Amino acid sequence: MCPLKIALFHPWIKSKGGAERVILEFAKNTEHKVDIYTWVYDKANTFDEFKKFKIKVIAPTWVKYFARFYILRGLFFFISLFSKIPLKKYDIFLISTAGLAELITFRNYKPGKTYAYVHTILRAAYEDDVKWNLKYRFKNPLVKIIYLIAVKIYRILEKLAWKRIDVVIFNSELSLERAKKHGLLERKKIYVVYPSVNVEKFKKLKTKRGNYFLYVARFNYNKRQDILLEVWKKFVKEHFQYKLILVGSIENRKYFNKVKKMAEKIPNVEIKTNVSDKDLMKLYANCLAGIFIPFMEDFGIVPFEFLACGKPLIAVDKGGYVNLIKNNKYHVIWIKENKNLKKEILKALVNILKIKIKNKPKIKLENFIKCLEKIFK
Repeated sequence: MCPLKIALFHPWIKSKGGAERVILEFAKNTEHKVDIYTWVYDKANTFDEFKKFKIKVIAPTWVKYFARFYILRGLFFFISLFSKIPLKKYDIFLISTAGLAELITFRNYKPGKTYAYVHTILRAAYEDDVKWNLKYRFKNPLVKIIYLIAVKIYRILEKLAWKRIDVVIFNSELSLERAKKHGLLERKKIYVVYPSVNVEKFKKLKTKRGNYFLYVARFNYNKRQDILLEVWKKFVKEHFQYKLILVGSIENRKYFNKVKKMAEKIPNVEIKTNVSDKDLMKLYANCLAGIFIPFMEDFGIVPFEFLACGKPLIAVDKGGYVNLIKNNKYHVIWIKENKNLKKEILKALVNILKIKIKNKPKIKLENFIKCLEKIFK
């Protein structure tokens, strides 16, 4: 098969998150020639390896401020109408989307050759997340009304945009189920391909069981670092010899500041942002256990990284990663996604101290790059 020319669009490359990691691994390892297009590129706060690629920004620099505010991201609809990609010179147009990115199809469509790798449909417009946002994220009644109106408008635009996608590749069965509920899959070729997770590099780590718990996730409301801190405040009173380290890029500045203020009042908590891959590997290698408690994570690369280096894991039982882990003999304490979440986390923190690690489990995932390349044929 001759190498193809692929135009890859990802809406913003501005942090060290799972979606950015997925497109980076694809661009690095595919046999095809990939040009990356985006609306926002913040080279200082994302993975350094992106600097090896020519990132083509197709929006004015000032639009990056919209990307920082959750409720203002809907304005990217208007940006999409002025974002033109020269698709004639490419064999395939590949959209990497967690919602909003598919709006690029209003101005850019390659008939029969427009693919979407879907991390999730727009979470802000999904029924479960709408309920969660109204309960936890938005307190102002006026903001709630604006949000609900924006959701209704977006759902209309979403259906129109998806009509111009020919092949849809989901990162998990959970993301596929969300799209089904929104009625977006009519007459489409559908695949599920799990994201690339480089577990081999973690298996080779020299590890020891230290005295700290580690939670790796962007700082944003749905990652729930604030809930973990509320639980930790109770846990550390009786287990003062242990420490909690929160690692992640700052996705939401307001939320990060809230978490930071909470952490300053609670013993044995450390926050690390913009951590290098090398330092992150050390943190994985020497932690006591991993924690992963986001609300309905689309897939979740972090749990596999903890397990690959032989660390026990506390994880919530709802997310794209769950089906791949539950049927295997890993050192996981599952906590239920319910109103008693804080009690569940506290109980798990205590119980995980009793787990004895005998060996590193073998983790097998499908080869992400090979699966995608078969689909492109």
